[in-house]
Amino acid sequence: MLQNFFSNIRWQDWVDIFMLTVIIYRLLLMLKGTRTVQILIGFLFVSLSFYAAEYFQIKGVTWVLTNLFNSLVVVIIVLFQSDFRNALAQVGTQKFFRDYSFRKSLYFIEELYKTCEHFSKNGTGALVVLEQDMGLGAYSTNATEINAKFSPQLLVAIFNTHAPLHDGAVIIDGSQQIAYAGCILPLSANINLAEKYGTRHRAALGLSEESDAIVLIVSEETGVISMAVNGKMYEENENFSVKKKLNELLNKS
Repeated sequence: MLQNFFSNIRWQDWVDIFMLTVIIYRLLLMLKGTRTVQILIGFLFVSLSFYAAEYFQIKGVTWVLTNLFNSLVVVIIVLFQSDFRNALAQVGTQKFFRDYSFRKSLYFIEELYKTCEHFSKNGTGALVVLEQDMGLGAYSTNATEINAKFSPQLLVAIFNTHAPLHDGAVIIDGSQQIAYAGCILPLSANINLAEKYGTRHRAALGLSEESDAIVLIVSEETGVISMAVNGKMYEENENFSVKKKLNELLNKS
């Protein structure tokens, strides 16, 4: 029976299965670390409530949820409009099927950190985003597309105080390309964030709360190098090394 089952599968079916697997996998990676997951869990809870209400014949709840599901397409479009825009943007730029994880590159980390030290010594503020599994196309809408291989010289030029893009964030993608500059990031609403942190730090923390990106910050006022990741802020000091933490995050197994 099993032999007959496989003999009836065409090569087109195998291609179909492979393509669906890749698409679903990439979609799940894009949803990873976002608030979309919580929204989907909410939808699941509402669906279970509907079936429970229908089973136990709770008419009021059944009527409300039935009418809600009748408008489900509109609700999904409204709630996930930014996610749809992000996904379509990634497909359009051929990022959808690409692995966003950084290759293990000590040279890249060393050069990036040296550049941050340069900014620190010269009192130059900087905000550098390292894209991980989740695409960041939604944050590049009004940014300037660069698509150039990373180099300290280019990063220094972008964050030059007389350059037009120095106030925004730079996004470096998984292939170590400077993808965008002048990006506007969402500000964190964390009321527990120390008052010494300014707009750059709040923007870095905000992005780390909404995505799995690693964000490096150089304070223009103090020159201190910081890192925002997974909704937490880390500051360079005698007990914590941003460079060491960066190496651990980018080279994790």
